[in-house]
Formats: sequence, structure tokens, C-alpha cells
Amino acid sequence: MKKFLGLIAREYKLFKKNNMLKLIIFAGPFAFTFLIGFVYYNAKVQHLPIWVVNLDQTPLSNTLIDALNDNQYIEVDKVVYDVFEAREAMSSGKIEGVVTIPAHFSDDINMKRHPEIQVDLNTINILSSNYISTGIIKTMTYLDAGITMASLQKKGIPSAVVAGQYNSFSVNVARHYNPETNYLRFLWPGVVGTILQQIFLMAIALIFTQEFEKETFRELIGKTKSAFLMIFGKATPYLLYMIAIWAVILYVIFPLFRIEIIGSFGNVAVVSLLFMLSLLAFGIMVSVFCRTQLLATDILMIISAPSFIISGFTWPLSQMPVFMQHLANLLPLTHFLSAFRKVVFVGASWHDVQPELQALVILALVYGILAIAVLKVKIFLESKKPEKQTIDA
Repeated sequence: MKKFLGLIAREYKLFKKNNMLKLIIFAGPFAFTFLIGFVYYNAKVQHLPIWVVNLDQTPLSNTLIDALNDNQYIEVDKVVYDVFEAREAMSSGKIEGVVTIPAHFSDDINMKRHPEIQVDLNTINILSSNYISTGIIKTMTYLDAGITMASLQKKGIPSAVVAGQYNSFSVNVARHYNPETNYLRFLWPGVVGTILQQIFLMAIALIFTQEFEKETFRELIGKTKSAFLMIFGKATPYLLYMIAIWAVILYVIFPLFRIEIIGSFGNVAVVSLLFMLSLLAFGIMVSVFCRTQLLATDILMIISAPSFIISGFTWPLSQMPVFMQHLANLLPLTHFLSAFRKVVFVGASWHDVQPELQALVILALVYGILAIAVLKVKIFLESKKPEKQTIDA
């Protein structure tokens, strides 16, 4: 028992001296709990953007559009008069669904020809598409019931009989890009991308910290004093490893699980390469800031752990508090997963994901410049040290 208590006392002393461990143990659980709570604070998805194609352009079709806009789950972002324009907007990832009101909709209802409203959904995100579908169907059902009851009551049919009469119009729902609502297709690629991000960042974090920890940084300075060349030379092998691993996953492992890649190789390559470059810049920035490998990996672990949840891949980013959106936008994964889903599964071009690509470029430049600036300072300070002092150390 005395030895056991001695071990506990020793561990307690070590714990008191390790500030990072204390931060992880005491602050980590509460921080992550609050973080996840804020992500799902609204509890339900609201105001998801859809377009309406109004080919009828009558007071009745306008009433239908107003009714859609009043539904809590959806928001009519735009009313257009071209089906192809709306379908193109959905295929580019700008909107989640399209409602098409056919020409002569009002006349067909009056003539009892039972017109059909077409609803097209992007079902890559199962959660969002389910909310949109629910919102549209509920709205259409209420409106249909109202139209039917008003029409029959005008003819003097008793209210008790109205409920059993025909519907004035029907709704056809078409699901695109994941028509069978395959959960593997929906979730697996995002989870794989997140895990790879964490693995890659953990490896990148060691690029410079191992030089500092093993005291071989002066040897590295002997080869070049250019911070840019130093980073470029040390990062290139890791970039090649990342490209090779990601290519195998995309074009060998994905097909094994029947995950089809619709996007062109070039578009997928552009999105993937910019993501890897931003990851390299971010990881190297952490690496040059930290003195030890353990500190670097601890910091990246804390950052990477909640990144998937706040990325907007499953729960829309627009539903999170504004400060959470800003936090998510600082992480390369947020922009990559958004662009990746559009390009790989919807077949969008790189033009359609320009906002995400621009964000990845900006993050790569900002983190890269910070890494170069800090490394320049460390090169300068190390160069000023006497040779003997470094050897003795």
C-alpha cells in the first residue's frame, strides 16, 4: 500500500508540473461539450435554400411560393422561370432543392386535370434533404387540402364529404446524387477525410519539432538559411506521400465500397491538392511554433478533434452561431469537405467551388507566411548562438 500511495503522489507531482496535461484534462471536456452544444443549439435545421421554377405565374402559384417561404425548414432563395437554370444551380451546390410549378397549373386545377408539381432534391446530405422534403410535402399537403375544400364547398358539397374527395394536384419527388439515400455514401467519405487530416497533421507537426528537440536545427541551417527553401524542401516528401495515399483511397478503396466518383479527375485533383497544401501550411506553422513534438501533437489533437463536427459536413454551417462559423472557416477541412462533396458526388466543376478554393488558398498563404516568419526568427536566433554553446547543449 505504501508503494501504491507513493506512485500516486509521484504522478500527482508530475501532473502539477505539466500545464498542457492539466489543460487537456480540466478544460478539454468542458470546452468540447460546449462546442458541440453550440453546433446543435438550434436543434433543427431551418431556412434551407431552395429555388422555385414558376412556369405558371398566376396568383395561385404565387400563393404556393409564399406558403413554401413560410415553412420553417425551407427558404425560397430565388424564383426563376427556367428549369435548366435551377437544375444547374442545384448541381453546382448553390441550393439544396428545386420546386417546379408547371405551366397552366392554375388552369389545370380549375379544369380538374390534376397537375403535377416536380420536386428535385440533392440527397448527398441526407439530413438536409429530409428536412427540405418534409417542409415541401407538408406545405403542398396543406395547400392542396385548402384548394380542394374551397373548390368543393363552392359547389355546395358538405364539409363532411369534402375530406374524402380527390386531390387537386400531386407532387413528384426526385432524389439526385444519392437516390437510394446510402448512408455510407453520405458519411464515410467525410469521416475518412477527417481521419486523414488528423494523421497528416500529426506527421507534419514533427517536421521541425524533431529538429528542435533533437538539437539538429543548426545542422539544417548549415544547408540553407532560407526559411522558404527549408520549408519547401522538408515539406515536399510529405506532400508526395499525401498525394499517393489519397489517390489510392479515392481510386482504389472507394470503388471497392461502390462509392462512385462522378467528378472529373482534374477537378478532384485541384480540390485535393489545395487541401493538402493548406494542411501542410497549417501543420508546419504549428511545428515551427512548438519546441517539442509532444506539444505540437497535443495542440493539433485538440484542434482536429472537433473539426469534423463543426465543418458543416453533416449539420449545415448556416445553422450554427456566427462565432462557430468563423471558427470553422479557419480550418482547411471545412472548405475541403464542402468542395469535395460537390465535385466528387455532384460532378460540379472547380468554377462552382471557387469560394471554397479561394478560402483554401488564403488559409495556405496565411499559415505559410506565419510559418516562414517564425522560422526566419528561429534561424536568426540559432545563427547568433556560439557554436560551442550548441555543441554543449
